[in-house]
Amino acid sequence: MKKTILAMAVPALLAAGSASASINLYDAEGVKVDASGAAEVQYIQEIGNNQDGKWRLDDGDFAINTEVAVSDKLSVIGAMAFEFEMNDANSNYKDNDVAAGVETGENRSNVENDELYVGFKGDWGQFTAGRQYLLMDDSGITKDYELSANSFGADYEQAAQVGKYVYDNGTFYGAATYTDKSDGIDDNSQAGDDVRVYEARLGYRVADVDARVYYQKADNVDRNGNDDKDAYNFEIEYAGIENVGLAASIGRTSSDIGGIDTDTDYTSIAADYTMGKTTFAIGYDNKDEDGKSDVNGYYANVTYALHSNAHVYAEVGDSDEDEKDWGYVAGMEVKF
Repeated sequence: MKKTILAMAVPALLAAGSASASINLYDAEGVKVDASGAAEVQYIQEIGNNQDGKWRLDDGDFAINTEVAVSDKLSVIGAMAFEFEMNDANSNYKDNDVAAGVETGENRSNVENDELYVGFKGDWGQFTAGRQYLLMDDSGITKDYELSANSFGADYEQAAQVGKYVYDNGTFYGAATYTDKSDGIDDNSQAGDDVRVYEARLGYRVADVDARVYYQKADNVDRNGNDDKDAYNFEIEYAGIENVGLAASIGRTSSDIGGIDTDTDYTSIAADYTMGKTTFAIGYDNKDEDGKSDVNGYYANVTYALHSNAHVYAEVGDSDEDEKDWGYVAGMEVKF
């Protein structure tokens, strides 16, 4: 679910069409129900050694959001969302799949409930509890679609048992999350019995500058001991030049696993330029891990807005890591 800045918001580009990407299903007696969704398909050759081009169902999302007004100053909210992702596993074919012409090795898809939460909303902010994306899922200033190979990334981005508080008054914004169950952490089968993840985000907008910092701490990340991981990322964006967006970030991930400390530093810079319905973007990333050589990555892409809810794009990227050939991707996203 993690989305890059370019994929989430190219505001000038997407303003070329009409309404925003959501549909109001019901609005009466203080109850609002909205639906939204997206479908994205790509043809991609990933950065790496001897990679081949392939079709990929990159993203499919469907969400229902409800808000019920309890009073003038308080609403209750609820949401559920489903994610459609390509699954490369071949072990779940049925006999009738072969009869229907499905060949062994063909990619199939999974459908997962990635969000299911309830909460409260008011002038004081918003509190939600349930299955949610963590704050680190929003981190990152890269303007790539797929090929920012060496950009910042934290280990924990989604969990099933999360409490999240978010506040935003337009100038100052902040958020915090907490989860303490290892069975709610994705892709962490080696976790301890009680993984605890703490997060915070603080941000400030002034004139054409938006600056923020993310922090995440995870305890009991290994079932063999009380090991931990920390991550932070400082990000800044500048929009003071007409039709131009500039962004930069510095971050670090640190782990203490089995008494071995490992730090990895990340640096990213990116820029985009919008001309009519077309946006051009470039970016550079650097990753410096303890005991290894620095790795640099580069990418460039172009996006064309067919409509505010539909765009096509193409991207190339490369990395100077050993045995890494350049990659490319072309795709289309349609949303509502």
